[in-house]
Amino acid sequence: MRKTALPSALSLVPCCVLLVVATTPAVSAEDANTDTIGPWEIEATFKGDAFDRCSVTRKLEDDIAATFVKTSGTLTLELSSPNWKLDRGKSYPVKMTLGPKSFDEEVAAEASSVSMVIKDDRFAAALRSASALNVVGAGATIHVPLDQSRDAFDRLDQCVSKNERAVQTNPFVAPARRP
Repeated sequence: MRKTALPSALSLVPCCVLLVVATTPAVSAEDANTDTIGPWEIEATFKGDAFDRCSVTRKLEDDIAATFVKTSGTLTLELSSPNWKLDRGKSYPVKMTLGPKSFDEEVAAEASSVSMVIKDDRFAAALRSASALNVVGAGATIHVPLDQSRDAFDRLDQCVSKNERAVQTNPFVAPARRP
């Protein structure tokens, strides 16, 4: 009987090892507060125990990252690159094109990024269905492909509403911190 008990006990070992290996990435993703949808990385950001914002980021050419940051009332576009040397506090004029629509805007600069609050609801809605956003500056055009943006923006909205109400649901439990 020992011969039959020993092989069946050993046959459980690979299953247990497989189970531990299979669950390890899920724990890491939860600790990082990130998730992905196609080319977009979704992240929930907290300051201490308080929810701050959610964002979706996509890497572009030339080390440029396009990020849409959402809080309860604001959607912001941020473009950044470690290669940029910008004048902090300065505003730069850009032309934004989204499908057939275009308009002129000013983007606020930090050392290696620019940002713009998206105030137009029609523009925000169009980001979900357009194929690309072009940001035309004085020296270059930054092309932001918007494939799978509908799913990414839906997930961004879910991230904000889920994390904002986490504290209101039970003030004695820390929020789940999931994107």
